[in-house]
Amino acid sequence: MSEYANRSALVTGANSGLGFEAAAQLAEMGYGSVTLACRTQEKADAAAAELRARTGADVFDTVAVDVAVIESSRNAAAELINRGRAFDVVLLNAGMVPSELERTTDGIEMSFAASLIGHHILTTELLDAGLLDGASVVLVGSEAANNDLPKMMGMSVYDFALGEPSAFGSTEVEAMRNFATAAGKPEYNGSRQYATTKVFSSWWSAAMERRTDGTTRFYTVSPGANLGTSADRNITGGLKLMLGVMGKVGKYVGMDQPVPVGAKRYIDVAHGVDGPYESGRTYTSRPKKMTGPLVERDHDHLTDVDRQDTAIGLLDELVG
Repeated sequence: MSEYANRSALVTGANSGLGFEAAAQLAEMGYGSVTLACRTQEKADAAAAELRARTGADVFDTVAVDVAVIESSRNAAAELINRGRAFDVVLLNAGMVPSELERTTDGIEMSFAASLIGHHILTTELLDAGLLDGASVVLVGSEAANNDLPKMMGMSVYDFALGEPSAFGSTEVEAMRNFATAAGKPEYNGSRQYATTKVFSSWWSAAMERRTDGTTRFYTVSPGANLGTSADRNITGGLKLMLGVMGKVGKYVGMDQPVPVGAKRYIDVAHGVDGPYESGRTYTSRPKKMTGPLVERDHDHLTDVDRQDTAIGLLDELVG
């Protein structure tokens, strides 16, 4: 019997790309239960069938959730709580690089919502129900949050996240709120929106670590550059063209890797492989890289406690 036979995992965005691959790897490790959280029940059922065929393991459960929508996320959390299963590993894997401004029905900018809103709801409500005691929670991050990618990628972090004056608002919380809701802000730039949202992802894990006083472990982990996923499905124009070129040559210059390698990053951190990994920290590729070994990132803007606490307070406010 596998050492993981009595362990359970929850994976969001599990019907494709990194989430699908991570769910497969957990089953192949011998996990006794892997819950696939997907945008629709149809997507979840199809993913479960495909994963059973691939792995030969009948360990997949499903739940429908659109993690960009508050009501859907609350309904999914209620369903999981009603089932009563505790989770040992939670992989919060969803996000997008937007091309044009889009808001959710809750009035939140879409890429921010997809990365953080539903994940915050699921995590806090499962915590309150006592279903994440001792668990490892991994939230998807990105090298873009480090603010050191090549300038040609156009993924620089907005100044308010770096502790500098901002066009988003006169106070820290105002700037963060305007950023999250796409209100009173500069001309929309999807690449910079994505990069700055990933700073919030780093802030979230650190703040959640303090909120739970270490009883649950939290990590922000970049899967690196995995151009075989659908995260760029909304990109158009020059960035789309550049990513297409990177898809052809990226593996030769450290800018692309196979999807299974990216998914394994989540798995490794959750299980302490090649660690140790400190809870509340962010792990990405080395500076100016998007593949290769994971390293802890300690940039001042990522480790700023005041901004971490302001960010998680804003998330509490946005989800009500």
